[in-house]
Amino acid sequence: EKKYDIEGIDLEGKYKDWQKKLHPDLVHSKSQKERDFAAEQSARVIDAYRTLGKPLSRAIYILKLNGVEVDEEQTISDPELLAEIMEIREEVEEATNSEALNHIRSQMQKKLQNWSNAFANAFKKREFEEAKNAIRRMTYYTRVIEE
Repeated sequence: EKKYDIEGIDLEGKYKDWQKKLHPDLVHSKSQKERDFAAEQSARVIDAYRTLGKPLSRAIYILKLNGVEVDEEQTISDPELLAEIMEIREEVEEATNSEALNHIRSQMQKKLQNWSNAFANAFKKREFEEAKNAIRRMTYYTRVIEE
C-alpha cells in the first residue's frame, strides 16, 4: 500500500521476518545463483528498511512512487527558517554537555515530527507542492539532528 503513515506497523518486525527468509547465510548450501539472489534480495530489504524507517527518506520515496520528483538539494529562501537553523547550530557549538545536546536534539525531533505530519496531510490531499515544501524543511531539521 502506498501510504506515508506507518504508525502501528511493526517495521522492525517485518524487516527481521524478511531477513530470516532471505539472509545469505541461510542459503550457504544452495547453488551460487541462489546465494547471489538471496544476497541481492537481502540488500533490498535492508535498503527498504532504511528508507521507510526515516520520515524524510520515506517522504521522498512515496512522492517518487507517485511520479513527483524531489530535488533534495533545493534550498529554502525562508529567512526565518534559515535564521532558526543558524541559531540552532550556534547552540550546538556552545553546548557544554551531553544534556544540552540531547535537549537540542529533542527539539529538532519535535520539529521534524511536525513537518512530517504536515507532509502526511499534504500528501493525503495530493497537494504535492506543499508536500515538497515540507520535505525541504524536514531536510534541514534532519541535517541538524545528524550533525
